[in-house]
Order: sequence, then structure tokens, then C-alpha cells
Amino acid sequence: MGLALRAGIALELRRAAGWAALVGAGVLAGCLPSAPDDVALQLEAVSPEAGGPLLLLNDSIRLTFNKAVDPTSVTRDSARLVCEATGLEAQGDWEVDGRLVRFRPAGVRNAALSDGGFIPGQEYRLTLVGFPFLGAVRSVGGAALDRSTAFDYRVVSVEGVAAPGGEGAVLLRDASPGRAEVLRVAAGDPGSADTLPLPWDEPLLLSCAEPVDPRSIQAADYEFRLALGAQLRGEQGGALAGAMAAIGVARVEVVSNEGEVGMSREAEGAAGARLRFHPRTPFPVASGRGPVVFELHLKAGPGGGICDFSGTPVGLPQRPVRFTVAREDLRSPEGADSYTFDFTDDLDFVPILDRSSDGTARWIGNGRVDVRFPAAAGDGRSGEVVLGETEAGRDTQATRITVPALATTRLLGEGLVVLRAQGRINIEGNLARRVPGGEIPGMWDSSTFIMPEGDAESLSAWLSRAAALDHPWTVLIAGGDLVVTGQIDVDTPLLLVAGGRIRGVGRPRAAAGQLWLLGEGGGFELPHQRDPNASPNVVPPLVIDEPLYNPLARPLTFVALSSPVPKGQRPRFWSEAEVLGDRGIGGDFRVQFLRADVLQGGEEGLAQATRFDDPGLVLDPTSGGGAPVRMRVELVLRPSRGLWRPPFLDRVDLAWSPDR
Repeated sequence: MGLALRAGIALELRRAAGWAALVGAGVLAGCLPSAPDDVALQLEAVSPEAGGPLLLLNDSIRLTFNKAVDPTSVTRDSARLVCEATGLEAQGDWEVDGRLVRFRPAGVRNAALSDGGFIPGQEYRLTLVGFPFLGAVRSVGGAALDRSTAFDYRVVSVEGVAAPGGEGAVLLRDASPGRAEVLRVAAGDPGSADTLPLPWDEPLLLSCAEPVDPRSIQAADYEFRLALGAQLRGEQGGALAGAMAAIGVARVEVVSNEGEVGMSREAEGAAGARLRFHPRTPFPVASGRGPVVFELHLKAGPGGGICDFSGTPVGLPQRPVRFTVAREDLRSPEGADSYTFDFTDDLDFVPILDRSSDGTARWIGNGRVDVRFPAAAGDGRSGEVVLGETEAGRDTQATRITVPALATTRLLGEGLVVLRAQGRINIEGNLARRVPGGEIPGMWDSSTFIMPEGDAESLSAWLSRAAALDHPWTVLIAGGDLVVTGQIDVDTPLLLVAGGRIRGVGRPRAAAGQLWLLGEGGGFELPHQRDPNASPNVVPPLVIDEPLYNPLARPLTFVALSSPVPKGQRPRFWSEAEVLGDRGIGGDFRVQFLRADVLQGGEEGLAQATRFDDPGLVLDPTSGGGAPVRMRVELVLRPSRGLWRPPFLDRVDLAWSPDR
């Protein structure tokens, strides 16, 4: 049976159930009049075939036509690959090469293999729009695809599949089984022989000519060592005594991970992995002593470490990766007429509260300004909640929670009480709780609450276990900022969580030794008379896990403010800022500019300051030219169907004419 005929029969069977939707989309294979065969574009083959073996996570879908295809006619409207469960398009790129049209999925970067082009275990429908619709796929000569058609695929599931090298189903296809490329410092990257040294406090960027399996990445497998024969001079030399002393790798970040079997030559040239190796401490290089040679070593020796998709270790070359390091940052962000925010340093970040936002965007020196939203922040089903005098709810899920100023809210639940808000939690008044009875188990008391194996577990998993135990614990979770300008006074263990920042002017009171903070910030001001019952700020053995699908009930705005720029120059005329970022799915970002002196009035001064989209509009009335500015980054998250992928900002370049 021919390919087009099989697709037509499949669509006819589905037509009874989805007639209206198919008519709206213009996708009724075999039921619309076709263009004449002598001029029509025809689909000759599809690989892999629909209904065949499961799609692997990096499989391309290749379509072969009888004529060369016009690349401009292959759009998100004429060629759609959509997840049946979420309605979300597969992430990736359409490529046209003569008669061949290929969909290349985005590469996976996390160990769960969930952030690539295909969602594991899901079904996808590929739809091609043809004659008689104006938006049809067309040949170079203008002939429309003879008819609309659709094909269904199912993606392999990751459940129960072994790690790379082990037995189990194949998830990712490798272009060269049994042979692997090597990790190296690419030409032109910091630390290579033909470029500037790597700054002493930055991570090492390595490249591999093929993608790697994220499940095989273990930072503990690697370490930095001083190269044999290299010497450290100055007072810092003692920090790394001897050629065999080592600096551990804190984490390995997958920057990009693209490529699969059968890609075009153009794509092959840009394919592969880019990995950042973050040292546990800055490289001990003395100031003013010039570059020093370091090496990255695989501690496990040959045969271990990071693997390609077939489980073959990419390892290291015959000798370890060598690179140069210098104390001076020879790529200073500020020049005579420009400043670059690449967000690899958090010293440019000013963590002041912007009350016009739901939370503070994350600026932690990881190369971007982004959002860390806890999946445990709930679904916002109750909307905006202002707590009254007594609250008996065991699990409040709101978009925002407020305890009004001068008010006292008493939590009445006897077991686990959780207050969740997708946006901000404002404790302006008093939040209190008293539980009668005997001794209350601690949240991480090993005798009553045994942790799973490993160093930490996700917040969501821990919360599920805590709900089953139902001990009288108190948990506050804000997707945005958690702001305490009043008082929290409970006699139970207390966990405060914020996707934005934890902010406070008075230390919360909790059971002795049971105040736990998870999130950025948390520097509560101590009272004049230290309360012996107040516990120190303690970081719990948890990590904030983000949602897989978008849970928002209303839009959220996260904001970050920069330090003033320029720092050593005087701008005369500003140029338009160049901004690089990603709007994510359904989100957005915006960069604005304020006068650098707006913080002289504190939070009130920030709230009243005029914001400009163009730095050239920020003027200095005393000189008649430009004024130093602060950058305001705004990330907007909106409710949408499908995967959770919030926006982020990657780079901002500012330029000006210096005042001479």
C-alpha cells in the first residue's frame, strides 16, 4: 500500500472523531481535490515510517519529495509536528536540501533527557499542508503539494532505561558507535593557544565534535591540576602546592548538545557538545605574574567519564586538556566606549526589592538572568489570598498571599500546614502558630525522617513524603519573593522557600534548631537581644525542582537591577543597547534603563524612577549629555499550554561616545 494512501486511510478513520478540528486546520488527506499530477509536488518517502519503531530522542524525520522544495514554503504553519497530549510543537529546526526536508529535534542537555525536541513517551502528529490551501508546501517552481496529509509517531520512554553503557532500550542514536570524539579547548575559546588566557575565576569551556549523553556527566570524575613543570609564584602559590595538587570540579554545565545521524553537512559543522567545567575554587594564580598552564584530568583514568550516545567514553586526548589561566581579566566588561553584561559575575547585580514585580530574577553568575520557579509553588487555584485572623487550611494554593500590616493570622492546622503562592508571599503583619502536645519531630531528624540515598532530594518529593507523615510542620513556598516585614512566630519546625529571594527585617521564630531556608537571600536582620529560641539560618538538604509543564494561573513578572554603568568613563551619547535572550514558551523579556542615582531614595526612589527603553534618553542635566545608568531586566512568565520553559537573558551590550 502506498505511503500517501496509508496516510489518507488513517485520516479518514480519524475524521469522524475530529472533523471540525481537521477542517479548521486544513488537513483532510484524500478528501480535498488534488492538483494535477503533472504539476503537483508529491511526497515520495518518509523516514522513519509512521507507525513504525519508536522515535529516539534525537531522531530526525526526513521527507523526500519528487521535486526540489522551496525553503520559504516550509513554515510552522505548513509543516507542523505537535505533541498530541500538550498541543505543543516539537522543539527543533526544519532544514530543506533540494528534494529532502528534514526536522532536526533540539538536543537533550539534562540528565532526565526531558529538555530536548521530543517529550519522552509522548505521541506526535506530523501534518503537511497541501493543495488547495495558499499556505501549502511548494516546489521551487511554485507547484503545491498535491494534498494535505498527516503521520503519527510515538517517542521512546525513558522510564526504566539504564544509564549509558548499561543494558536496556536505546534512547539516543549515535552516528559513530564504538568511536568517540574528544573533549578539547576549541580554537578561539578562552585558554586556548590562539586566544587570551582563561580568567582565573571563570569556568573552562570545552567542546566535543559530537553530542554527549547528559546522564554520563559526573563532576566528581574530573579535577584541575597544575601542569607538570608549571610554577606558581607569589603569595598565592601555596594554595596549590606541587604538580599533583588538585582543584575539584563543582559542576559541569551542558551549554549545547546538538547533532544526530544523517544531518546535513552545514549542520555537521556546528554539531556537537559545549560543556562548562566549574572549578570548586578560583585558580590560584598570582596577580601580575602572567599566564599559568593548568590541565583538566579524568580521575577515573582511561575508559571512564562522559560518554557519547552509544556509551563510548569521549574521555580526554592522550594527554589531559591543557589551557592557560591569568589573574587579570583581560576581557574586562568595560572598555573606553562600551560595557558588556554577560552575566558570568554577580557583582553587577543589586538585589534590591522591586515591589512592582512578583519576584527577583536570578542573577548568580551562571551566564544568564533567569527564573527558578518551584514546582511545589502550587497551581494558584485560590487566586490572591489575604489571610484573616485564623486560617484552618492545611494546603493553601494561591497566586499571592498576604498577611496585612497590624493583623495577626493564627494557623490552626494540627499536622502539616503549607502556604503556597505562585507569586509573592508578603508577611506584613504577624503569622503565628501554636501546637499543643508533646515534642515535635525535627524536619531532618535522622531518627524520625530518614533521607533517601544521596546528598539531596527535590522539594516536591520531600513535600510528598512530609504530607504522608503529617507531622506538625509549617512550610511557606513562594514562586517569587518571600518578604517578611512583620513577624513569623511559630513553635513548629519552619521551612521558608522562594524561587525569587527570601527577604526579611526580623528573624522568624521557630522550634529550636528548626528554621530552614531554601532559596537566594535570607539575610534576616538579628534582633538587638538575641532570642535563645531562635535557630540559625540553615540550608536544608533539598533542591528546588521546576515544573515540567506550565502551571501558572496568571502572568508573573521577575525583575533584576544592575549596578551603575559606565564605572570609569563618562557617556556623552548612548547607542541603542544590543540584547540577546530567549523568550521561552509564551514568555517575554524587556530591558530598561534608569538614572544610576535612583537608589538614593531606596525602594521608594526605585518605585518612582522613570524607566526608559533607550539608554540615550537618560540625560545628565548638569552636562547636557548622557548620564550613568542602571539596567532593569524584566522577565515575564505567562500561562500557556505545554512545557515549562521560562524566558532568560543571555547578554546585553551597551555602547556610548565618551566625553573627552
